Amino acid sequence: MACRFTSSYSSWIGNVACAMLLLLAGCGQKPAAPHAERMAAPEAGQENEAGQENEAGQENEAGQENEAGQENEASPGSADSSTASPASQVTSFPATVTEFPEMAAMPMEAMVETPQSLAPAPSLPAGAVREAGAQFTTVEVLYATDRARRGKAFAEVQVADHQRTQIVCYAVLAFLVGSALLSFLLKQLQTGLSLLFVSAAVGCIAIVFSVFGEPQVIKQGVAYSGERGELVRGVCQVTVPATHRPGTIERPSLLRFELREDQQKHIVLTAATELTADTFRTHLSELVESSPKRDVMVFIHGYNVEFESAVRRTAQIAVDLPFEGVPVCYSWPSQGSLLGYTIDENNAEWTTAHLKQFLLELVEESGAQSINVIAHSMGNRAMTLAIQQLSAQRSPDAPPMFDRVVLAAPDVDAERFSRDFAPPLLEVSQHVTLYASSDDRALLASKRVHGHPRAGESGSNLTVVPGVETIDVSGIDLSLLGHSYYGDSESMLRDLYGIFGNRLPAAQRHLQAMHTIQQMLYWQLTQPMPPHGQSLPPQQAFVSPFPAAPTR
Repeated sequence: MACRFTSSYSSWIGNVACAMLLLLAGCGQKPAAPHAERMAAPEAGQENEAGQENEAGQENEAGQENEAGQENEASPGSADSSTASPASQVTSFPATVTEFPEMAAMPMEAMVETPQSLAPAPSLPAGAVREAGAQFTTVEVLYATDRARRGKAFAEVQVADHQRTQIVCYAVLAFLVGSALLSFLLKQLQTGLSLLFVSAAVGCIAIVFSVFGEPQVIKQGVAYSGERGELVRGVCQVTVPATHRPGTIERPSLLRFELREDQQKHIVLTAATELTADTFRTHLSELVESSPKRDVMVFIHGYNVEFESAVRRTAQIAVDLPFEGVPVCYSWPSQGSLLGYTIDENNAEWTTAHLKQFLLELVEESGAQSINVIAHSMGNRAMTLAIQQLSAQRSPDAPPMFDRVVLAAPDVDAERFSRDFAPPLLEVSQHVTLYASSDDRALLASKRVHGHPRAGESGSNLTVVPGVETIDVSGIDLSLLGHSYYGDSESMLRDLYGIFGNRLPAAQRHLQAMHTIQQMLYWQLTQPMPPHGQSLPPQQAFVSPFPAAPTR
């Protein structure tokens, strides 16, 4: 009996020790796709005047000299550009494609039309700057939030988080040492020695973190919690490293022996400054005026997202597309916790009035010719409710308020979307796209909780509504949950660029036309990704916004 107890105890202690060590190490950074093109620092002899970034993490230096000694002009979206596009440029929007019954018997080559416009040279979002000699680019992200302010300033929150991590490290160390001593008392020498070895490793990590883990980047401004607050507006500064890879939000990881944020390696939010409504409006108008197409992109995050994470994601998407307009983040009071799903559901509905107010301000006061919205997961609940209310108050003969609206993995009841939300979206938008996946385990869990399919599901529950272009992206996200493909997949980013950058309907992007059992048209993202340095076959060619890596 005692032998059975000690054996069971040893196994339990070993499992707990492994779990603790993995918890300390963290999940690490998502590895970039093997074919992702890496941005390189300027070579000798190259002169960089305006650093440019795209969402996938590549950064080009507009204005770099070529080997022939010729110097290229800075792209119009960069901060150092000397030639801006005319403010009065008018953008034409192709009509949404909704009915193609003749495509059922067409071969793949005939289903894909040649893109009618080419991607511009990759450029920076409006307001972004790369200083001479810097190994990162500073991206300006405007924001609106109804989160409550934290009692401490940004820098104080940094220190508190560092101290909290130290406490966790030493608590885990104490547990492991105590377990090792108990193992020796029970004469489980092998288990005790193993735990002592793990304790030594954790102890080294704790000591190194205490000595070298203090924040290297001192952040400025205000910090926000997951509690409800008033609607405020502001501007954030986010730095993106020159080594940034497409579809990746680089963060510190103990698995790579990184203990603190480094602006040359990680995407870092360095400042968050609140502005008055008038100051925000003026600054927004200035940025819109300076952008080539006078456009705005609003990102609305989903469940389990903190303010900092939402802003970093907005910067990454804007850089990786690339988007030359003004990136804006709307952050509602998500708890930033897996256990906060119910609270997040309530807050996503509660924030609707504030989101509606903010979107209306953008339409009426920004001076933008094109306002685009992309919402993810539970953020689609707030977005669809807000647009439903805007549509009800809108004059029937008024022009569309929004250009492109994208619903990525929407955690919205599928039947309610088709019946209640799709018609208002089509009334106030030029073009509506819905991305769905059968690999989205987060939405499968949501369906079990709510008892009904979600609009972001694929397979037999795929939501297809006339006028809304539904894109099945199953298979492009190989992560554990398969829920963040909208910003993590290079294929997805290229398709988003086709929507926001080239303003192409699905019929003119690299998509395969499909039909449901009811003969409803939808599309499938099947674009293969070639090995690094190789190109797609002619019939599969796609105009990529990502530049080729420089040859060394």
